[in-house]
Amino acid sequence: MALVAISPLFSRGVSAIALVMIARFVWRGYLHRSRVRSLKSQGLPILPHSLLFGHLPIFAKFGSIHPPDVNIYVFHTWVVENYREYFPDGHPPPVVYLDLWPFSDSLALVNDPAVASQFTQIKNLPKVAMVKQYIDPLTSGLDIFCTEGQEWKAWRSKLNPGFSVRNLTAIVPDVIQEVVVFANGLEKMAGEDGNWGPVFQLEGRTTNLTFDVICRAVLDMRLHEQSRDKESPLKAALMDQLRLMGIVANVARGRWIGRLPWHWVSVVRNNRTMRNILRPLIQQKLQSGTENLQKSTVVDLAIKVEKDGLGTSNQDLSPKFMDKLIANLKIFLFAGHDTTASAICFTIKLLQDNPQCLKALRAEHDAVLGPDPGKAAEVLTKSPHLLFSLPYTLGVIKETLRLFPLAATIRESHPGFLLTATDSPMKYPMEGFGLWMSSPIIQRHPDHWLRPDEFLPERWTVVEGHPLCPSNKSWMPFSLGPRNCIGMELAVIELKLVLVLTARTLDIKEAWDEWDKKQGHKATPSHMVNGERLYQVGISVVHPKDGMPAHVRLREKSSVTNVD
Repeated sequence: MALVAISPLFSRGVSAIALVMIARFVWRGYLHRSRVRSLKSQGLPILPHSLLFGHLPIFAKFGSIHPPDVNIYVFHTWVVENYREYFPDGHPPPVVYLDLWPFSDSLALVNDPAVASQFTQIKNLPKVAMVKQYIDPLTSGLDIFCTEGQEWKAWRSKLNPGFSVRNLTAIVPDVIQEVVVFANGLEKMAGEDGNWGPVFQLEGRTTNLTFDVICRAVLDMRLHEQSRDKESPLKAALMDQLRLMGIVANVARGRWIGRLPWHWVSVVRNNRTMRNILRPLIQQKLQSGTENLQKSTVVDLAIKVEKDGLGTSNQDLSPKFMDKLIANLKIFLFAGHDTTASAICFTIKLLQDNPQCLKALRAEHDAVLGPDPGKAAEVLTKSPHLLFSLPYTLGVIKETLRLFPLAATIRESHPGFLLTATDSPMKYPMEGFGLWMSSPIIQRHPDHWLRPDEFLPERWTVVEGHPLCPSNKSWMPFSLGPRNCIGMELAVIELKLVLVLTARTLDIKEAWDEWDKKQGHKATPSHMVNGERLYQVGISVVHPKDGMPAHVRLREKSSVTNVD
């Protein structure tokens, strides 16, 4: 009888909860849709907007003509390429409002560098909440990516010395060691007698390389990921954590719910594994001291700055400092390997497609480092400063990052915040929108770049005033302002060394036919963007499609000399 009595009460309770949830859903939808309608009524340029579906029909059209795994950054450039359809009265506005609720919070693509500077430099607005939520399983929000205000400033000052040009130059020999392992590994993948070798995923090798490098730079730990048969416990835990971070509700990709309880169990386990590896290493640094070191890692210098600030030489630092240092080490291990691994792949892709640029690159290496590529590692180990005497090589890297930006900042607005264009009195209200600096649009915008879609490394070597000369304000692969990427100099050093130690000894090409044969029924030959099999994929940071299937052949008999 009790069960019978409870049953109607329970049903009414469930119904009430369901009604509240539905009402909340409808109300949130109304707020998102009405916000954009209000902007339109003010005369602001708005993409065609549905009161019921917002901008989802436009996003659906994009999805219908692109592969399902395409990265969202491709959407940025697609909108601008089709601006005549969506903004028939003129050019794309500097701010493109996007109402994609419930798939995403409201966003605004900012595609003008002067406008972007208003929330990254003139005002340094905080990172948007949804990006911090993505990072949270890895660092619990304790890292410099997620923190704000004085706490961020304090930790940025602790960590900056580890990424100074002076300190990075001191560890160039360590980076060379790892890149030599990478180059020799590629040589082993080459076919015999100058023939192409078997197909492999280049990104897998670049990821192992960049993970080895970031561990050397940050921890002074050599993990030998490139030569291991099995991932180290540190890398295995981090990579599994990145996989779990990607498990978020994403209706556009067919995922209706995010992480489940057993996923969170794995999150805790992975963090415990990484902490158990990193904490003893930090303790060892504390006990051995950081004074009189010929080279210093990020850990060494952060400990030194903390001790100097406290005026102590104690071997123990506060648990709070330890937690934050470990959080920052984890974000460096993530960001320090992920984007650079992809950048190497896209650089090789562009050199493959532009043989005249590859020829010029090789010529510069001959002129600066000598005609024997086998001695390049030895030359640079003795004279690391020569890395800064390769202007065309730097141009190749900058041009790659211009055409294939790998990430872009999204900032949180506040009530009353407005953006203004330099050539228009129009003001763009930003309340309720995430401000997304659109590097993919800005870095290909014809107003800022001559021949914007062409790969032209020489644009970075011409004198000021030349038509090709770029505007540094329009190049932003490492973001702008005080919160730019702390590790950008290390990334450039890695990219230079990869080019120096592979370009003259190897030919590297995409190998899609061989990859399709290897994949069998899993092959996706119809998946292309702008006629290219290699396109940008990934939920957040950009990655190359299928890890960039490639094969290699030898150009020279001379191999890269091991400098271990």
